[in-house]
Amino acid sequence: MVMVIFSLLAALWLWPGGLGAGQVAAPPPAPPGDTVRFPYFRVPEGVYLCGEPVPLDDPTVREDLDRELTIDVWSRAQTTMWIKRAHRYLPEVEEKLRSRRLPLDLQYVAIIESDLRPAARSPVGAAGPWQFMGPTAQRFQLTYNQAVDQRLDFGAATDAALSYLQRLYQIFHDWPLALAAYNCGEARVQKEMAIQGVNSFYRLSLPEETERYVHRLLAAKIVLEDPARYGYEIPADQLYPPLASDEVSITLAKALTVRRLAEACGSYYKALKTLNPWIKGAELPPGSYRLKLPQGSASRFQEAWQRGLVGSEPEAGRSGPQGGPPGPTLPR
Repeated sequence: MVMVIFSLLAALWLWPGGLGAGQVAAPPPAPPGDTVRFPYFRVPEGVYLCGEPVPLDDPTVREDLDRELTIDVWSRAQTTMWIKRAHRYLPEVEEKLRSRRLPLDLQYVAIIESDLRPAARSPVGAAGPWQFMGPTAQRFQLTYNQAVDQRLDFGAATDAALSYLQRLYQIFHDWPLALAAYNCGEARVQKEMAIQGVNSFYRLSLPEETERYVHRLLAAKIVLEDPARYGYEIPADQLYPPLASDEVSITLAKALTVRRLAEACGSYYKALKTLNPWIKGAELPPGSYRLKLPQGSASRFQEAWQRGLVGSEPEAGRSGPQGGPPGPTLPR
C-alpha cells in the first residue's frame, strides 16, 4: 500500500505541469513599439490684432487664445481646407483691404464666419462668405430677394462686409470691439459696455460665441500666417487656384433662363451657377446684372447676344436696332 502511494506521488511530481513542475515563467514582455509623440504648440509671444498688442499677460486672455489655437491646430481636415481655399479667395480680400487702407487681419473674418465657403448658410439665416443676415445685407446695398442673393456673390459681399467693418470701427474706435459687434451686433456691445462700465473687449462680458469670436480670428491668423510651423505643408499645386472668369454686364427686359445664358457662352448650367452662386433659381428676372462667364467665353457670349441667339423667348437679348436693351458690356 505504501508503495502504491509512493508511486502515485512520484508520477504526479514528474507529470508535466504537476507538483514538481513549479511555476511556469511568464513570457518575456514584448519590446515596446514605436511611440507616437504629438508636438505641443504654445501660444506665441507678441500676438497683434490689427496692429494692436493682445494682452497675453492676462491669464484669461492667454487661456482663451490657447483654447482656440489648440482647436485650429488639431482640426487637421478643416484647417487644411482653410489653407487650400485661402489661396483662391484671400488675394481678392487683401487687395480690397489695401485699397481701403484697412488692417489685413480683417481677412480672417471670412474664414471664421464661413470657412471660405461662398454658399455657406447658418441655421439662423445668415448666408455667404461673410454671413450676412438679410436686413444687414440690404442695409449695405446687397440685393436679397426671391431671385437674387448677393450675399453669395463673393466680390459684392466682400465690399459690403468691409463697409460694415469700417462703420463699426467708426462707432467703437477699437478693432476688437468692432469685430465683436460684427458678431453680435453693435447695439448689444454698446449695451454691455454701458452696463459694465468697460471699454476693452478683453474685459467685457459678452455672449460666449462673441467672446470666442475674436480669439478664433486670432488663432486662424496665427496658423495661416505660418502653417508649416504647425505641421501644415501643403504642396503649391494642391492649393485651390482662383476661379478664372470673364465678366459681362447685361440688362434683361424679360426673364431669361440660366440654361440659355450658359449655352450662349458655350458652357452649361452648373458651371454658370458655380461662377454666379447669387442666382437663386433657374432663371433671372428682368433687370441689370453683372455675370461671370467661363474664362475666354465673353466674346462668344457677346456675339450670341447681338445675334439674338441667347434664347428664343427674349427679345431681351437683342440689342440696339431691334429696340431691345443694349448688349453685354465687356470689361476693359
